[in-house]
Amino acid sequence: MGEVVPEYEEMLNKLQVQIDNLFSEIHYYQALVTEKDNMITRLSTENNILRMKLQSATQQLETTPYPSQKSYTPPSRKPFGTPIRSTDGSGGTMKRLCPSCGAMGFEIKEFDDKTRILTYTPRKIYAKKMVCTKCGLEFN
Repeated sequence: MGEVVPEYEEMLNKLQVQIDNLFSEIHYYQALVTEKDNMITRLSTENNILRMKLQSATQQLETTPYPSQKSYTPPSRKPFGTPIRSTDGSGGTMKRLCPSCGAMGFEIKEFDDKTRILTYTPRKIYAKKMVCTKCGLEFN
């Protein structure tokens, strides 16, 4: 019984190689599990820190009053195309005011309204329309 048959010895060598491979895979997967656990711990810590920052920022926003809540008054709006008097002392020049956004002066462009003809003689004269370059509103 002291002598091992060569066929069995070859089988034993193959099995020993398989056992060694399995042990190396076990060590590899144990290292992955350890790395995963470390990453979970690190991310949980970062998550808790971010939650605390969010909570403190939310509390700070709740305790800080909005300055615009107390002092905001909406601007007065004029009806469409209402002429307004210039306050620059130029002696009553008329400017147009956008009824939507309140723009005036160079921001209001005047164009011919080709859909509304005022007269055909001596040549076609069209009504005027105003276009706000700031908000794009067209008005008369």
